[in-house]
Amino acid sequence: MFRRRLSVCLATLAGLLAGLLLWGLALGVQIRQHEPGLWTLRAQRIIVCGLDYNGPPYAAQRTLWLSCGEADSWRLWPPGR
Repeated sequence: MFRRRLSVCLATLAGLLAGLLLWGLALGVQIRQHEPGLWTLRAQRIIVCGLDYNGPPYAAQRTLWLSCGEADSWRLWPPGR
């Protein structure tokens, strides 16, 4: 019973990772670390959007931004403000 459940969980995890990899390839995803604590994940095909992360040691507070196009961006985390 335990082995069957473990194999189902591992197969599900492998399928999810394969799906994310295929979507990443289809969207042309690029991940860059500019400095420690400053990351950008950008999709270049089909949609032109990205996630920008700023956190320690680059910034005192962790923030996550969704940016689409050149001028539009929305802060996703922390909520408010």
